[in-house]
Amino acid sequence: MQYLVFDKNISQRWNRVKDFVENCTDKNFWVSIKQHMRVLLKDIMEICMDQEMIEYMDGEKYQRINNRLDYRNGSYYRNLDTELGPVDSLKVPRSRLGLFKTGVFEFYQRRQPSVNEAICNVFLAGVSTRDVSMAIKPLLETTFSASCVSRVTKSLDSKVKEFHKKDILDEYQFLFLDGITLSVKTSLKAVKKLVLVAYGITLFGKKELISFRIASSESQASWEAFLNDLYKRGLKGKNLKLIITDGCKGLHAAIDTVYAYTKRQHCWVHKLRNVSKYLRRIDQKEVLSEAKRIYKADTKREAVRLFKLWKKHWYKNYPKAVKCIERDLDELLAFLEIPITREYRYLIRRRIRTTNVIERAFREVRRRTRPMSCFTNTDSVNRIIYAILTRLNTKWEDKPLKEFTQFI
Repeated sequence: MQYLVFDKNISQRWNRVKDFVENCTDKNFWVSIKQHMRVLLKDIMEICMDQEMIEYMDGEKYQRINNRLDYRNGSYYRNLDTELGPVDSLKVPRSRLGLFKTGVFEFYQRRQPSVNEAICNVFLAGVSTRDVSMAIKPLLETTFSASCVSRVTKSLDSKVKEFHKKDILDEYQFLFLDGITLSVKTSLKAVKKLVLVAYGITLFGKKELISFRIASSESQASWEAFLNDLYKRGLKGKNLKLIITDGCKGLHAAIDTVYAYTKRQHCWVHKLRNVSKYLRRIDQKEVLSEAKRIYKADTKREAVRLFKLWKKHWYKNYPKAVKCIERDLDELLAFLEIPITREYRYLIRRRIRTTNVIERAFREVRRRTRPMSCFTNTDSVNRIIYAILTRLNTKWEDKPLKEFTQFI
């Protein structure tokens, strides 16, 4: 590139820059300077390509050379989106045999790599493919169609594969498992697909969405395949104190197979939601309010005593509601068996008795996917879920939960 310093065209361009600064007003300064920089960038790129052609031909334009291997064949024009905005009608030289290849940009390239990276970063930040163009336009002064954004974001597929294969450190003490249902198009119709998600809290209080997997259902086979993958990648469960779930039978059976020696905690929110189905609306508030006293108990013994009082009070009117809690009582109270210092008891127990932490991530998924209504294929599901989880993990990176570090 050193030959550019002495090129007279560059000197002429710098003279124009000087004229521009002298005549430019404050009002249109930044607009004008970007336009001027694009013109300068175009000239530099064209000079570079001309010099590459001279080196390829081993001679100047119109210079007679013996044993010439190729000949100039005019030029063609290319539009290129850059960090400074669109550079239109870029003059690209070509040879008669078509063997000349410029190093300024790749063959068929329409955007600078940094522009593609910007599109992916905006997508990862939570902007839908249809709105990415609107977000980028003020900076790059150009627009991109939704299909163009989709093609660019396909570059995330390699990162998704890396995410699914990366090793997992065996430092999680609490593991939350749940799933969310999304619609995916097939050749015949839209079908429901389940995204299984694992969320963990480490020994150092770091919260992280560990992994996800697309499955056809919440069957034992689906969950077992997901948990086996976590196990093979490093999550052996040596530090696991509790696995919190929504009570899915298939999931519990899978946990018994992969993490047989780890205690399970049944989510209280899901359980009370099930209990409310057996209650008359007029009594729901009172019955559920009394049931909540059970998990607010200080010890498991106290919680069992409160359950017996609740059962005695409501069994006659709502036997099914009482049995709904009674059959899973041990798993509902498992969190009370974890030894916790009194200082952090309330904060920790509030987090580990439900799957609310993972439900918050699902709210973000629903917010992002609501405008889409239906995904075109499973690859698009992988990309959007990866984007959301990566964004949340980055957001949580420097916000550890200090109360959980007491277990170290």
